[in-house]
Amino acid sequence: MGRNGGRAKDGHLARAVLAITRARAEFTRARKSKDELDGGQAAEKAWLAVSEASKALLRSKGVTLHEMPEGHRGAEMAKSYVLIRAVLHADAFYRGLIDWDLAGETIGRAEGFVSRAQQLSVHN
Repeated sequence: MGRNGGRAKDGHLARAVLAITRARAEFTRARKSKDELDGGQAAEKAWLAVSEASKALLRSKGVTLHEMPEGHRGAEMAKSYVLIRAVLHADAFYRGLIDWDLAGETIGRAEGFVSRAQQLSVHN
């Protein structure tokens, strides 16, 4: 992998960490006030974090941006990816359907996804 690949990976990870940190804080405020619009925005930030972490992980494996799949595949992380996308991106953000307990649990899953992507990216 060239020098730009490492920087791109780091940029994706940095955006993932920033997005998941903001998502958790915004979700906590939205849940307390029962603000579904803000809850949806927090959910979308968590989804963005997962998407960016996925890109970082794939880049760390030598996959170029042009080669990246629409949906990411591979065991447990793939299951989490699909669930997170469905609950946070599709339901909470696009449809405005917020189940506060499920969304909170799924944001926790997103935090774990970002953390795992960081760990896996470091080992490459």
